[in-house]
Amino acid sequence: MSGEEFEEAVGSINIGPGTIDPREFQRGAESVELEHYVAVLLLEATSEATDHEPLFEESFVLLTAESGEEAAEKAREYGKQQESSYADENNNPVTWKLKQVVEVKPLEDATLDDGSELYSRFFRNHKAYADLDTLGNED
Repeated sequence: MSGEEFEEAVGSINIGPGTIDPREFQRGAESVELEHYVAVLLLEATSEATDHEPLFEESFVLLTAESGEEAAEKAREYGKQQESSYADENNNPVTWKLKQVVEVKPLEDATLDDGSELYSRFFRNHKAYADLDTLGNED
């Protein structure tokens, strides 16, 4: 068997009255470039316990997608996968649910080097922001 005959025999699939050459699909397929996105998800914990205080988790998730619409759908799916229920230390049920996909934005710098910006937003109410006290600052 010559090299050309071997390549033709290996590269083709006999399906009866015609053949499909897998190399044709590779040549015709356009390479799709995926973009990086960051999704901001808000989850909420609820409980029937009388002493339950509101508890929320803000999560920043890295996604790859062909478009903003696909990234938003992936963010919703990811948020739904994070939903869970369990009993706390007093045997009260606690349920985490996706409350909101806050935002999905393309990453401007997808190199992910030290100091790469993953997410930013603008706001006007500094008092509300400062009240978050996420790092335990006493300012």
